[in-house]
Amino acid sequence: MIKKILILLFLVFLSYADAEVDVQKITIKFGKHKDFYRFVFIGENAEITSTIKVNLQSDGAIKIVFSKNFDFEFEGKSLSEIDNIRGIKIEKKEQILVIKTLDVKNIKVSKYENPSRLVVDAFFEEIIKEDKLSKNIVVLIDAGHGGNDKGLLIKENSEKDLTLLLSKEIAVKLTQKGIKASLIRASDDNVTIENRIKVENQIAPYLSISIHVSSQDNFKIYTSPVKKNIPKDDPSKIYMSEDALSKLFIKKIGEIFSEPVYMEKLPVTFLKEALSPALAIEIPKRSLLLDDKYNNKIIDLFVQVIGEFLKNRGKVDKN
Repeated sequence: MIKKILILLFLVFLSYADAEVDVQKITIKFGKHKDFYRFVFIGENAEITSTIKVNLQSDGAIKIVFSKNFDFEFEGKSLSEIDNIRGIKIEKKEQILVIKTLDVKNIKVSKYENPSRLVVDAFFEEIIKEDKLSKNIVVLIDAGHGGNDKGLLIKENSEKDLTLLLSKEIAVKLTQKGIKASLIRASDDNVTIENRIKVENQIAPYLSISIHVSSQDNFKIYTSPVKKNIPKDDPSKIYMSEDALSKLFIKKIGEIFSEPVYMEKLPVTFLKEALSPALAIEIPKRSLLLDDKYNNKIIDLFVQVIGEFLKNRGKVDKN
């Protein structure tokens, strides 16, 4: 009986050992060019080029499906299930590798031999170059609530945590596009309205956006009908910029989301006393369910709108 058990354990050990040996390595190389990223996957045999599928997702991510599990290595380091390549997020689950690229519009897939390798060129939108933007242009992002002020709650999920998470991700992606971004709060701090206004006045950003969560499943955009230092009837650039930015948000929301969007003039203190064009935007309450796919669409919405607004800023300034 003991002999049978030992034989069985030995066979189990061999099966595990074979499984370990069977996991092959793929080396990833990466390069960033003027208008595209290049990902090169180098395998140990021809299987890598003959069996994998590569697709561009609607959110700009690249999904690669392999025939079996592989270990991925970049610059001598094995990639974990959630990792990054030069700031680009990578997610690996079983036979699927997802590259969370930003604003990729098209991909080109090439397969080569000797060595066996797959080349994926991901073509992105033109990045706003720093020399095209004044060094004084900064986008200020205000994560609503914070500290003792939790905001809206769904189960254990709070508005203050979600707005902070989204604000950080938006700032990172704006920076990747060459747009300077600052946060009013970068951690779970109590920040009074007075201090928020003080930060905004000191930074003097090109525009300010305060992010909140709606109590309903809709988007809501707020601007102030009056400004502290601008006469109500003055057709200033600030009002025109706020109007242009609001319309751009409404347009993009309609293209990406099924939820309705509303606008309202509301003389809240932050919007009224901001020296820059300022919007407060409430996102649908379903975002508090922490659906990554949905919230990534929220992040991309803000990044796309801000990027397009800054590209068109000359048209606004001249009106």
